Amino acid sequence: MQKPVYVEVLLPLALENTLTYVVPKEINNTPKIGSRVIVELGKRKIYTGIITKIHSEKPDYECKEILSVKDDFPILSEKQTELLNWISDYYCCTQGETLAAAMPSKLLASSETQVWFNKNCESDYSPTQTEINILNYLENSPKASVSDIAKAVNLKNPLKHIENLEEQGFLNLSQQIVNAYKPKYQNFLSFNLDLAQEKLDEIEKILTKNNKQKEVLQFFNEKCLQENITSLEYSEKLLMQELNVAKSTIQTLVNKGLIEIVKKEETRFETINVESAKSLKLSEAQTEVYNQIKNNFGNSKPVLLHGVTSSGKTEIYIKLIKEVLKTGKQILYLLPEIALTTQMINRLRNYFGDKIGVFHSKYTVDARSEIYLKLLKKELQIVLGVRSAVLLPFSDLGLIIVDEEHETSFKQQDPDPRYSARDTAVVLSKLHKAEIVLGSATPSIESYNNAINSKYLLTTLNQRYGNVEMPEIVLADMSDAYKRKINSGHFHPILINEIKKVLEKNQQVILFQNRRGYTSIIECRDCGWVPHCKSCNVSLTYHKFRNKLVCHYCGEMYDIVNNCGNCNSEKLSHKGFGTEKLEDEVSKFFPHARIARLDYDTASTRNKFSRIIEGFEKHEFDILVGTQMVTKGLDFQKLALVGVLNADNLLNYPEFRAYERAFQLLTQVSGRAGRRDKRGKVIIQTYDVLNPIIQYVKNEDYLSMFNSQLAERQLFNYPPFSNYIIIKLKHKDRAKVHRTADVFAMMLRTKLGNRVRGPEEPLINKISNYFILNVHIRFEKTISGTQLRKFIKNRIAKIKEESDFSSVRFEIDVDP
Repeated sequence: MQKPVYVEVLLPLALENTLTYVVPKEINNTPKIGSRVIVELGKRKIYTGIITKIHSEKPDYECKEILSVKDDFPILSEKQTELLNWISDYYCCTQGETLAAAMPSKLLASSETQVWFNKNCESDYSPTQTEINILNYLENSPKASVSDIAKAVNLKNPLKHIENLEEQGFLNLSQQIVNAYKPKYQNFLSFNLDLAQEKLDEIEKILTKNNKQKEVLQFFNEKCLQENITSLEYSEKLLMQELNVAKSTIQTLVNKGLIEIVKKEETRFETINVESAKSLKLSEAQTEVYNQIKNNFGNSKPVLLHGVTSSGKTEIYIKLIKEVLKTGKQILYLLPEIALTTQMINRLRNYFGDKIGVFHSKYTVDARSEIYLKLLKKELQIVLGVRSAVLLPFSDLGLIIVDEEHETSFKQQDPDPRYSARDTAVVLSKLHKAEIVLGSATPSIESYNNAINSKYLLTTLNQRYGNVEMPEIVLADMSDAYKRKINSGHFHPILINEIKKVLEKNQQVILFQNRRGYTSIIECRDCGWVPHCKSCNVSLTYHKFRNKLVCHYCGEMYDIVNNCGNCNSEKLSHKGFGTEKLEDEVSKFFPHARIARLDYDTASTRNKFSRIIEGFEKHEFDILVGTQMVTKGLDFQKLALVGVLNADNLLNYPEFRAYERAFQLLTQVSGRAGRRDKRGKVIIQTYDVLNPIIQYVKNEDYLSMFNSQLAERQLFNYPPFSNYIIIKLKHKDRAKVHRTADVFAMMLRTKLGNRVRGPEEPLINKISNYFILNVHIRFEKTISGTQLRKFIKNRIAKIKEESDFSSVRFEIDVDP
């Protein structure tokens, strides 16, 4: 008798361990480690999980059987599994959460409860009014999901009522896998000359008539003769368009056996063929850097490419990609923002055509699933993507490029795993023994420190490509302008005059304000009252387009207020300004200019964003107003002027990286100006012209910024001189989260002493009705991070055993 086979299944859930299932006898072939299986969890719910282990050890409880096997090959690659395990350990989250982040949701589809009315019910139970509403809705619906019922009867959670009605015999329930990935297919028409010869009589009948069937047959015959082939497959859709024939005509020929319909999998991406590879010529400086990087290949040392804005780093990346492609290995090109991929896709496709797959969240889940599976099957060599692309199933990675490596977007904030894609890419390169290049005009303090300490190879490009001059940076003193009353709205006269000059020359302008909306706050002039979000401890931003007050943390919208909520005064003033107000002011000062705005409100989808960027590239707009989206490595030929409206709000933030990030952002946005053959100009409006960071930006002095910030970090023991972890505690009850945080911090201090700081309230201490407290841990590089992270997780598990603390949420942020 054959022994039962047991499998450990990892589910995409926040569970601490895998679950054991038994393989039923009906499944003849033992499934493979890394393949997907369908399993039941609890009473009803069905999930897609991944097999992590196969064994014969019977657990001491009754196992459920796996319902089915989805794959006959592993859908998680071996090295991908190693990486996901490292992420789960290093970033203190469960393997299930990491799995959910790594794989497109349609490849891990779960079930949804389907509910329908039982017409044969003979129960004498008297339903409640809510239950009557549910039954009335279902009497007219063949089947409905729980969410459908919730909307129909206006009930947040109708499940307990549905389950009661099922128990009483009124309803039937079943589970159905929903939103599973399905490949996209296209019909092709197959014609064979040899087979056609066998049906000459039928063909002759058709050819004697002047009809559409005759046109189709002549089309296939001519194509075969032209190409000297005996069989041909042609897209049904294209043929119907080209010959203007109906589907019924095609079907008639199929029924007569003269052509066949063949279904072929179709890509969801636009296909681009590059007939001849575009030539690439590097400058002397670029060639020197390229050779330094290439000579480093095989040394297992990451490369940091520090190149000023517009120095031609991308051309070096392209040449490196070409070199690695010759070896047949795969390439991962990471960008921090979806914003950057639009232009970069076009540039790379000029060289590599359809060898590139693009992976980011603005594409549909089906499209991302297609990229995932193509990579798994080794049908793709180059992947261009944002943060999550580092988690894809590479099998033979040869090169990783992390462009704009300093960008904060590479760090996942919410939910778990809170990983850094840049740091994860370094680990991934080691797993594959692949080369990795980190590039930036403003490298992160940590990366540059690694380079000067010889952990990374440092290469530099100090001049712009083609000897184009760096932009002229002018500081506009807003404090002086307001004192002398020479400002126009939020504009210094220097910026107004420069915009005028640029527009007269038919060139373009970018205006950067790192805040969206119209005005930042509304304030009562009598008592100082400011409208706040009911769910978050934050003031509301006025959005003129919607005529609503909006919370930028939870997204809740409120009607505009005309009276003070405290003293009922009508004396309300609008303070601060966002991109909406900026757009308004610019249109008044320059009524004939064509203006576009680029922020979350105007570019919430991939198509909207692309339309704005492409429109500015084609000079359909003269002025582009925007938030951080306009600072990200974009290249516009006619852009002559960049204006920064309020540099100070980047500096005044209580966070140890604030000055570093302000320098990076101001340098990056400045770098957009004056590309190609003309020197650009940057006007930075500030109330603090003598601030050292503003001066470093003006003088394009990265090294002074780096040295000053490094000295400050050493003085106060911040990274890179220590390791840093923040534990966030969240609960809807303020008193409970404070009690829990106090006890938790005390538990940590028993072992870690004064390495633990807090608990303390963050700047925004309530979001979406959850009160927040932070506990900070900074510890020496000599202490084992693995052991310390294990200790933190154990302390969290211990405190959650107490009933008073069990409902408090804990979020661990490693390397915040």
